[in-house]
Amino acid sequence: MTLLILTALEILNLVAGAEERQQEMRARYVYQEVQENWRLDPYGQRIQGSERSKTFDVILLQGQRYRKMIARNGKPLTPAEQWEVEEDMKRVVEAKPATTSLRDLASTHKLAIKGDTLEAVSETKSHTFTIDSRTHEILRHITQNGTTRMTIDYTRLPDGTTLPSKVEVDFTVGDVHGIQRSTFSNFALN
Repeated sequence: MTLLILTALEILNLVAGAEERQQEMRARYVYQEVQENWRLDPYGQRIQGSERSKTFDVILLQGQRYRKMIARNGKPLTPAEQWEVEEDMKRVVEAKPATTSLRDLASTHKLAIKGDTLEAVSETKSHTFTIDSRTHEILRHITQNGTTRMTIDYTRLPDGTTLPSKVEVDFTVGDVHGIQRSTFSNFALN
């Protein structure tokens, strides 16, 4: 019996390769995102009246993923807001998105592997990836940067594509402590 032990760098490269394949598979899907925001009091409780929401159709726009806002606080957009969305779509098509590779973490972060978790830590930011040990796909990604913590949970669709199912950002800016949560649904092939 041969025991295969991989280094954290080798695992990172396997995870990066799986993520690149997943990005290609995700490009076939459109879905809906509901983003909720609220402020928290010093005791971690929601502040009444601070809740806001936005609903987006996440679509492909000339090969690029675009979050098209379709509702605010549960209500359809006003004609002026719809016009702003259309103008924004025109600008986004002209701009090229910045791309980064998970492989870049090897040069900027210290890597460690613990069971099904890959950790990448620098002086200012840490990433924790919970991965499927068989496919090396990311199941959960937690990023901690100062007073901001972002958690992304993924769901696997029947065809093997993994897509975000929930993103939660817990942040503090000045004296404002808040939560931003996005949930994703209505996954459909484009």
